[in-house]
Amino acid sequence: MRVVFVNLHSSWMMVKNSAVLIFKNSAALKHKYILDYLLNNPEIEVASLLNDRAFSIFTHGGDKLQKFLNLFADTEHRWILKKNGIDRKNITLLKSVSEIRKDDIVILYNLLSDSFRDLGKVEAFKVVSFLHFHGNSKDAERIKNIGTNVIFNEVDLSKTCDLFKKYYPLDLPWIIIPFIPESRFKRIKPFKERKNKAFSVGTITYKTHPEFIDVYGDPCDQPIRKAVKDNPEFFANTADCYSSDYNEDDVVKKVLPGDNPIKAFYKRAYNRLHNGRQKKYFSFDMVEKFNEYKMHIVGEEILGIPGIGYVEGMACGSAYIGLDSPMYRDLGLIPGEHYIAYDGTKEGLRSTIEYWQRPENQTELERIADNGYRFVRENFDREKVASELIERLISFQKLR
Repeated sequence: MRVVFVNLHSSWMMVKNSAVLIFKNSAALKHKYILDYLLNNPEIEVASLLNDRAFSIFTHGGDKLQKFLNLFADTEHRWILKKNGIDRKNITLLKSVSEIRKDDIVILYNLLSDSFRDLGKVEAFKVVSFLHFHGNSKDAERIKNIGTNVIFNEVDLSKTCDLFKKYYPLDLPWIIIPFIPESRFKRIKPFKERKNKAFSVGTITYKTHPEFIDVYGDPCDQPIRKAVKDNPEFFANTADCYSSDYNEDDVVKKVLPGDNPIKAFYKRAYNRLHNGRQKKYFSFDMVEKFNEYKMHIVGEEILGIPGIGYVEGMACGSAYIGLDSPMYRDLGLIPGEHYIAYDGTKEGLRSTIEYWQRPENQTELERIADNGYRFVRENFDREKVASELIERLISFQKLR
């Protein structure tokens, strides 16, 4: 069988791309383990289609400019593979959608809109991930237009996201996979030696597109993270906040409608080369912090999506505090057994932490933390999750 990615070298979910290597953007390789599994499976051929937007360093401008820039796409593709330790002999290079076969499985990412170009012309089995879902309704039309067969994601948005329910009329099968913690997240410090407080962490971001404001009113996407950060006195004895507001260290030069092309290009280049955001957030050792506390909070997005930090903290042996939601239950996580549930309010969060801080509840708190740790270690294994994902995709493909 063959699995095809579009512009694999630009997919920051799987490889350190040009934005990471040149412009020093943070790397978030949340699905690298899937690519690793495919490359290490002798029965699977991995292909990368370079489409007409394959030169990832600059994707703005008209078709003529992009046609010229695409002359350098193959060079960029080879360079990225080498930098990521991938033998290019293990990647079949496709240079036209006509080379995609009917029996191929094409894996796409909702966020990488350029990868969808012209795929409506092929009859392959098409799979879309909603990793880093933002909620722009135009995405739904694009997914429909290419004839998507299956969605896979870390959470079933049709259950947890009010915006998705309203603006994404997609009747497609879902495959749910968990976030996978990197191997560096380990249980190091004994539970009894940890601070009897909660470690609150995660980026605070804002969304101002009409669909988001229509459904949620306020642009903040992680309200509980913001509530903890903005109310240090309220949480003084219960939680230490290390969350970061995405705009805190903002050095962006905004591109304005009246800017001429040269000025606009300068601003974009400046922003790419001066990525000064969240320096404080990346200045401490996350593994060390998770091991420093008995409990941790990674406030969910109001879009109904958990942060990857919840599994990273559990992998370090800290008890997670989160919502009682399908985003966890669908993965087999049970409140009171593998993690601690609360009502989603700052008052409820503080009272929940205070309850578990009591001396008489320490044995039970340690039991929940240990259960969560074991569940993540046993079930959120990269090879196991990747193999099950591919098996399920093949099963759906056979039913097509």
